[in-house]
Amino acid sequence: MKKYYDNINRIFNSYNSGKKISLCNYSNFTMLIFNIFYENNILENYFLLIVKKKKFIIVLIKNIFFFKFFSKPSKKYFIKNKEINFYFLNLGIGIINTNYGLMTIKESKKLGIGGVLLFILL
Repeated sequence: MKKYYDNINRIFNSYNSGKKISLCNYSNFTMLIFNIFYENNILENYFLLIVKKKKFIIVLIKNIFFFKFFSKPSKKYFIKNKEINFYFLNLGIGIINTNYGLMTIKESKKLGIGGVLLFILL
């Protein structure tokens, strides 16, 4: 399983158990996702923690209600710009991996590009 799957599951499970803080494994891809979460007010903040040359991310969570993975390591869910409709734009914060990097569905619709839809958060 990829690291970002594990980290998002950790955040969601810790929030549902009543904790507002979570400890995640470090990866560059996860840091990009957490940056998008921070910009969209899902996370209060996140910090990098280095212990004996091992990197971790400490995440302070504001609110997560629901998330749905679309792309999995075994099957990727590609979405074209024409397929991004009203449903995807107003459903929540969708994260899409494009040639220009990670971005939300709304940003990719403005640029007119598609990519791999990773997941949607509500």
